[in-house]
Order: sequence, then C-alpha cells, then structure tokens
Amino acid sequence: MARAELESLLNLFPCDVETRWLNRVVILESHISPIEFLLERSALIQKAGVVLIEYNSNQWSKDMTPSDGWENYLTAGDEFAVRTLCIEGATNSTRERDRIEWDLGASIKNRTNARVNLKNPAKEILVILGPENILICESQNSKLRHLLRQREPGKKMFFHPSMMNSTLSRVMCNLAGVMPDDIVLDPFCGGGGILCEASYIGARPIGCDLNWKMLTGAKRNLDQIKGEYSLIQADAQNIPVQSVDCIVTDPPYGRASSTRGGESIELVSTLMSTASSILTSRGEHLCICGSSEMGLLEIAQKQGLAVGKHLRIRVHSGLVRELVTIVI
Repeated sequence: MARAELESLLNLFPCDVETRWLNRVVILESHISPIEFLLERSALIQKAGVVLIEYNSNQWSKDMTPSDGWENYLTAGDEFAVRTLCIEGATNSTRERDRIEWDLGASIKNRTNARVNLKNPAKEILVILGPENILICESQNSKLRHLLRQREPGKKMFFHPSMMNSTLSRVMCNLAGVMPDDIVLDPFCGGGGILCEASYIGARPIGCDLNWKMLTGAKRNLDQIKGEYSLIQADAQNIPVQSVDCIVTDPPYGRASSTRGGESIELVSTLMSTASSILTSRGEHLCICGSSEMGLLEIAQKQGLAVGKHLRIRVHSGLVRELVTIVI
C-alpha cells in the first residue's frame, strides 16, 4: 500500500521523478526535490532525505567513513545521531551496525564539533544497508504521521465505531489524487473521517449521509479544522451534487449503518456507474474501500470499468478490507 500511495503522490508532483526500488526503500531522481511534499502528504512514508554517498558494496569498512563535506550539513552546536537500517537481504549483524554508527558518528563529531544526541537529535544521518549496496543519507522524519496519531477517531470531538482511522483516510485521499481546493465527495460520510483528512489537505469536502446524528457528528469534527465544507442529508443512490473533483468513500457493510436497509453492493454499484457523470476530470479520482466480502473488484469488472489499483488490507484474522481506485 505504501508503494501505491507513493506512486499516486508522485503523479501529483509538478516534475518528472524517476524511481529505483531497493526492497522497501526507493531512490528518487528529480530536478526538483519532492522530499518536503512527500513528508507532508504521505501517511505511510516514515523517513525521506538526500542520498549523500552510495557504495556498491554490502560490507562496511572504516575506509568508507567520509571525512569531508559534513560542514555543509552540520555545524558546531548542532545535535545529531547516526542510525542504521537493514533492508531485506542485508546480512549485517547488530554488532556490525553498532560499529558503523560509532565509526561514522565519531568521524562527523571530530570534523564538525557537532554533539551526539541519540534521544532527540535535530538532524539524523541514516545508513541504509542493502544486500548489494550501502547508502549514507541525510534523513528527515515524516511531518504527518505523528499528526495522524493525534487525529484518530477516538480523539475527535465526535466518535463512532464505524469511522475510518486517519491513516487509511489520508491514504485513500492520496490514491484519489486529492489536491488543495479540490471538491471531494464522500457519499457515505458517517462521522466524517475521510472528510476531515480531505479538509486537512486543503480540499473542500462534501459529505452525504441519511443518518442525521452522524451528520451532526461530522459537523462537530469538521468545525475543529475550520475549513470550508458542506454536509447533506441524502440518499447515496440519488446524490444531489452535480460535479466534484474526487470521490473517496468507505461504504457501510456488515455493521450498523446509515443505509437504512439499502443493500451495500447495490449502493456501490450505483456509485460506480454514476461517478463518470459527477467527476469533472478523467483519471484515477474514485477511491472506494470496503469489506472483501463486498467484492469491489468484481463489481467494477462487471461494469467494464478500468481498475487502477486493487489492494487488500488485513485488519485482523476475521476481517480483510479491499481498496480499489477506478479510472474514469
């Protein structure tokens, strides 16, 4: 899912970016750095930064410790830490990783007079150890992930067990290509989990639901963000909205829901068939998440729709969720 989210975000970036994957690490090459954009938008990217040095070797030696150039990154008084990350296939032992951190940390400290701070460093040097190469990187942590933890459903003004968590809500918005000022529709909005993440991006969300209590709860949550939004008490089979930029939704299935007896599969099928008349531009701007029992992929295929991404998310042993994007 992280790879799919990254690919969608790079499609939104205003510059071509080449990618090279090293297991769960990706190296990006671009004329304009996408780092800030990705760290602010992505729910699943943990770290990003600049590759300072790449060695075509999987064995560390003290000779690899660079002694020049650190003054451009660290100065006396700065606090830093050196970390190591082994990706799949790397055979470096814990002892060897400790030695790398010690060798490189000591070299940087002697060269710059910066101070080591392992608990709360202002800057981080990350050594990525792969099966065939070693990367030394300037690393920054995600600017979003700790905010998403603060925005979990249980911490909102209004909570309902059916509300989607903030991380998955953000991922879905990213997969649908939501951008600031976009009009984003959730026809099954419930307590507004998806609407809130769209609003944090800077979009203008519109939520529909039959349940008035859920709509008033969504209003309480959206009011905390202070962005522009609209809420409508309406049937998802007859959406009173003429045009939107993106549709992102989590239709109810197998739980107490606001469909009031409406069959979820029928509701989703109707949404898929009418989305093209609502969406203002062609592309991958419809993202739906549901129980695997709903069969989102099969519903789309029966209608002859092009599926952009199809992901399965294991929540626990008894629940697998399915996520699809539809190309209109």
